[in-house]
Amino acid sequence: MRLFIAEKPSLGEAIAQCLPGTLQKHRGSRGPTHITVGDDVVTWCFGHIYELFEPQEYDDSFKTWRLEDLPIVPKQWRLKPKADAKEQIKVIKGLISKSSLVVNAGDPDREGQLLVDEVLEELGCRKPVKRIWLAATDEKSVRKALSVLKDNADYQNLKDSAQARSWGDWLVGMNATRKMTLLGRDAGMDGVLSVGRVQTPTLSLIVLRDQAIEGFKPRDFYGIRALFNFSGKVFTARWMPGEGVPLDESRRLLDKGLAEAVAEKISGKSAVVSRYESKEKSEGQPLALSLDKLQMECNKRFGLSAQGTLDVAQKLYEAKLTSYPRTDSGYLPESQHGDAPEVLKGLAAVYQGEVSKADTSIKSNTWNDKKVTAHHGIIPTGVTAELGGKEREVFDLIVRRYLAQFYPPYRYFESVIELIAEDEKFSANGRVPIALGWKVLFSKDGAEEDDGDPKDDGATLPALKEGQSLRCEKAELESKKTSAPERFTESSLLQAMLNIHMHETDPEIKKRLKETAGIGTPATRAGIIETLKKRGFIEEKKKSVVSTEKGRLLIGVLPSHMKSPGLTALFEELLEAVSTGEISKENFLQRQIAFVTKFVESDLNGKLKPSSPFHSCPECKTGSLRKKPSSKGAFWGCSNYPDCRSAFDDVKGLLSTEARPKAVMSEVEKCQDCGKGLVLRKGKKGAFWGCSSYPACKRLYEDLKGKPIYA
Repeated sequence: MRLFIAEKPSLGEAIAQCLPGTLQKHRGSRGPTHITVGDDVVTWCFGHIYELFEPQEYDDSFKTWRLEDLPIVPKQWRLKPKADAKEQIKVIKGLISKSSLVVNAGDPDREGQLLVDEVLEELGCRKPVKRIWLAATDEKSVRKALSVLKDNADYQNLKDSAQARSWGDWLVGMNATRKMTLLGRDAGMDGVLSVGRVQTPTLSLIVLRDQAIEGFKPRDFYGIRALFNFSGKVFTARWMPGEGVPLDESRRLLDKGLAEAVAEKISGKSAVVSRYESKEKSEGQPLALSLDKLQMECNKRFGLSAQGTLDVAQKLYEAKLTSYPRTDSGYLPESQHGDAPEVLKGLAAVYQGEVSKADTSIKSNTWNDKKVTAHHGIIPTGVTAELGGKEREVFDLIVRRYLAQFYPPYRYFESVIELIAEDEKFSANGRVPIALGWKVLFSKDGAEEDDGDPKDDGATLPALKEGQSLRCEKAELESKKTSAPERFTESSLLQAMLNIHMHETDPEIKKRLKETAGIGTPATRAGIIETLKKRGFIEEKKKSVVSTEKGRLLIGVLPSHMKSPGLTALFEELLEAVSTGEISKENFLQRQIAFVTKFVESDLNGKLKPSSPFHSCPECKTGSLRKKPSSKGAFWGCSNYPDCRSAFDDVKGLLSTEARPKAVMSEVEKCQDCGKGLVLRKGKKGAFWGCSSYPACKRLYEDLKGKPIYA
């Protein structure tokens, strides 16, 4: 018996459909667990079904977070089953025992390799293992892959690379997070100050953008808008400053007097056409949607968060309305082009008008096997359903992007005129649509949204010839102000994470980052943004994403290499070296241990300084509350200790309701029976003082000065 272990149920079903024999699904308490097809069995994981131990699972002493325990480095890395995967793991174990050959059917990338290999290792598989490499799940692609199974051992380096990534992220996350959280407690912060290889550079992007906006000082700059007349046809052209004109780093003119002089010099004067060009151009169909692009579009169009979009896309996928959503590719397998008539036939029930104008003989650039990655672009399956709200909007966007592949290109005339007037150069651009083509699918009037090209005046320009003369009717000074950068939205933040190299100034790091696919993955970026919100590092304000004081404090104190995307660039370079066998995963691990050790040993004490206490002491009014560990659990105590001995269960009550002490120790008054200190405790009838050695001593007091209450 051959046993195929797929990365996820949908991939398992795609493989089963292409195996000879009758399909028979076997169900567990939570749904199908595997499929029997003739002499083959197909089962699956749900992504990673094992996860690394937490520090306290290696050693119980790590339950209490202490700086002196860092860095925490496991002597032997251990995995545990995820809570919701135990039933499936039991099924897989039983199937392995009955098999003669196992086939790793993980996705064609390092994580896909690891997540099946780690299952085989944890379950002690000793059977021969093959590997199926599937970049697409259409029937033709699956059958081809089934015919050329490889030895799974050939992919050992790929698995090592994924394992090294997992260990490296654990080391950075666990150790750096514990260190910063403990320092945060000393500064009066509650909650976890998490640090991560992707999370922290993302937060840094937001903080730097916010600081740039707040520190921005607008400057005036100037341009010239001139009106030229040719045989009664008037058009606008703009001044193009030549060599020797003093401009700033963004090629803006700051000298108002110079601009006024040029405008005065050319007004009413003749000009000569130095260049005229007019040609028909076309704009091809946009690619199918990757998850990143879908999230960006849904945020701009519908105000959906990245996580919200992913949640909706997942529902559409589970309802079999669309393909797998967690993809970084907008390309489609060429073999799937032949499925288009059937898909469009299914969509016609809802999109009859749009489908009737589609031409399946058109093959856009999105059909490209060489550019398809582990998963192809998100497309409809041809199944439709009654949808409402956000699900309808997201589905409609996916459908229209797919339909666009079968509409002709957008065609237009583009004209460029360059003129010389009194030795000054002017330029005008114009664009006139000929045929909207695929753009008709995306707006009510068929027009595409403004592409924001500042060189396109959107005007119909007259047909001219080089050397022709015309007159400058008038020239006007354009007075403008520099504007601050725009705050991030979730859409633009996703774009920044995808194109992280554009936000790096170091040329070498920029070059390295350009060769990566950004920071994070399509499947994790939404979760990163949600984590930053959950930790209180960022918040949403008027559709923008802005940093909080807590987020700024963290970024302000972290060393540059911990918050720079350059860390990701170096990390990915090393992982690539592991995947090619240039270095071992053990070598990678030693480098990560050295990196983390250097960070946890760095002196950051006292550098987390909030502008005002996060939680002022309600008793003495001058101190601030600090989270402190104790044998009975963490509590909040005053920074003025021992002068102020206030202590509280948590700080949440302090922010909204009257604070109620948990246990305030008095060392001034002693218990009359045993001589131990008295502790202020809560009671149903109010606060009282009891002996700190309770239950050994049960003496109770109304107050420190009054009569005792006997237990």
